[in-house]
Amino acid sequence: MSERLITSADVPALLAGAEFFSTSAAGEGIDFAGVWLGDILDHAGPVRLVAAGDLDPGTVCAAVGAMGSTTAMAELPPSGDEPAVLASALAGRCGPLGAVLPLNAASVNALFPVAAAALLELPLIDCDGMGRVFPLIHQTTFELAGLPLAPMAAVSAGFDALLLETGSARAERLARVVAQSAGGWLLCALYPTRVGRLAGAAIPGSVSRVLEVGRVLLAHAPGRPAGAGPVTLAGGRWQGDAAVAPHERLLAGLAAVTGASVLGGGRLVEVGPSVRQAAALFPGNPVGLAVHDHDSGRLIRIEAHNELILALSDGSLAAAVPDLVCLLDRGTLRMTGPGRLTAGDQVDVLVVPAAPLWHTIPGLALGGPGAFGFPLRHPKEAAG
Repeated sequence: MSERLITSADVPALLAGAEFFSTSAAGEGIDFAGVWLGDILDHAGPVRLVAAGDLDPGTVCAAVGAMGSTTAMAELPPSGDEPAVLASALAGRCGPLGAVLPLNAASVNALFPVAAAALLELPLIDCDGMGRVFPLIHQTTFELAGLPLAPMAAVSAGFDALLLETGSARAERLARVVAQSAGGWLLCALYPTRVGRLAGAAIPGSVSRVLEVGRVLLAHAPGRPAGAGPVTLAGGRWQGDAAVAPHERLLAGLAAVTGASVLGGGRLVEVGPSVRQAAALFPGNPVGLAVHDHDSGRLIRIEAHNELILALSDGSLAAAVPDLVCLLDRGTLRMTGPGRLTAGDQVDVLVVPAAPLWHTIPGLALGGPGAFGFPLRHPKEAAG
């Protein structure tokens, strides 16, 4: 048994980790969800976080996640009754839910499934279907494994409810229209299945990883004593070394728990709308950033469209989706994104490898640069 409990004391780490895995751009403005979740856990009690293997393989489960605008969620927050609507809608088609899991353990969607588990008094399975943020609800490893997205239940903050029975791409289009008309967001339960079918279809340990990364970030928050965090790297090179800058200590800690590498860091010299035209299917507007790397003099250009999608170093593709491109603000030691940045800010560019499922040919087709309209081969494809 690998069961553990998530309590309100875990919410700060969950929030910080959720921001990290949002690939910088999609994690902005999610603090409201932390307050909301903490209150739920205080009143409903802790959530059991379990591995899929701890449950009966026949247990009915579904992924939970929100789609739409985070700003709209903050302005029109959930009441807490939404998960019951979803569970009731799916029960008529799939049977009573016995567990829930995150659609993607990142951004606000790392918190909503925990709230759903607490309110429904169900265990939360320690896995997800993205390991990061993708803009479309069917850009998942569940999809790669052939699990059907439907039936999909959705509910708005105004308790408009629907049950969609259609294909994945069409569900995305229909639900997004409803979200825009119903207040800007929907809470969804999708990919209903049996726990035994999650093997090879879900990314295991996603929630634990979010918590672990969040604790590293909190341990290095400004005001904490040097070396107070759990950071060690290759023999503890950074820990206890007062000559090392705080952001370097944090980078070492993040590398140790995520396998991240640092592409470069320095002054942000450009941030603004991208000249690139984006496909109408994707929400949000393209944004471009440029970072002047202090050590090498290289110029790192980053393309964002909700999330940070790819990075070019002096014109050569250095990193791209599905791997995570993240920005660390050296001043605040917090993950950041285009909406928080202005020219002159000092940042570091991190690249976190995606789950191996995303580096397969079908994975790169669904979540690689080409899926976002970039006529580029992922670095792993080019190397192959």
